[in-house]
Amino acid sequence: MESGKRVRRVQEGFPKQRMVVLPRPVVDRALRRTLPLQLVPSDIGYFPDAENHYVDRPQGSLQCILILCIRGKGWVRIGRASYDINPGNLVIILPGQVHSYGSDSEHPWTIHWCHAAGSATRYFTDMLTRRDVLPILHVSGYLNLIPLFETMIDELLLGYSVNHLTVASMALGHLLALIATGGQSAQVDQFTHNRIPLAIDYMKSRWQKTVTVPDIAQACNLSTSHFSTLFKKTTGYSPLDYFLRLKMQRAAEMLDTTTRPLKEIAADVGFSDPLYFSRVFHRIYKISPSEYRMTAKG
Repeated sequence: MESGKRVRRVQEGFPKQRMVVLPRPVVDRALRRTLPLQLVPSDIGYFPDAENHYVDRPQGSLQCILILCIRGKGWVRIGRASYDINPGNLVIILPGQVHSYGSDSEHPWTIHWCHAAGSATRYFTDMLTRRDVLPILHVSGYLNLIPLFETMIDELLLGYSVNHLTVASMALGHLLALIATGGQSAQVDQFTHNRIPLAIDYMKSRWQKTVTVPDIAQACNLSTSHFSTLFKKTTGYSPLDYFLRLKMQRAAEMLDTTTRPLKEIAADVGFSDPLYFSRVFHRIYKISPSEYRMTAKG
């Protein structure tokens, strides 16, 4: 981490950079009444080989800041914690967090960055907060995010019309959704990350059975406590609650595609008592299995 070195510090102005900063009245007006989603890239840019790049915000920012490193190296300090940044790392700085960041002196980073304004930002950052992966993520396939950054810049360089702002807003929403659903903590190794799909496959192979958390953890070659914590951070549900929802999803599929009696469907997903099955189904879908079957779909 190089924030203490005495170097010429540059906030912006790099060869071949691209940058758009929206006038704040434009941002406020768009968020008040012109956008379908409460989300707008208020500031966005691309800084290639950003030598001596340095930003210090002792009061934090009003917006959520995203920084995607695609080449070179850099560093970030958030509060009292410092992080080294490498290609594939995505930094997410929440509003109000005291921070500073800059490029490595020997291998200056190339970054795409964006300030996300609007209340919808909180929805995506809450997803990541629940998984405890902030502030530094490694995003597999991170190069696929670049076109979304470029779409936002291209649109906003054309002007601040409702059409351009809407396209930029939707591109930012797409970007945040990909990050929130595909981001992986830089601190979590790939072996551990791959355990969750394995656990879900194990559950799906046991529709008609009852399983315990130690059973699933053993199948994933993880300790029970580690598995339970990792599973909830990744999916937002405890393992057994998720398993129950998978069962109900399977039951709903059979209700939609067959005329089989409820008793048989309940037995197929491991419930010997159809009344108990109906209560569980109602808790998750908010209607009874019979009502669900009669509801028009598609």
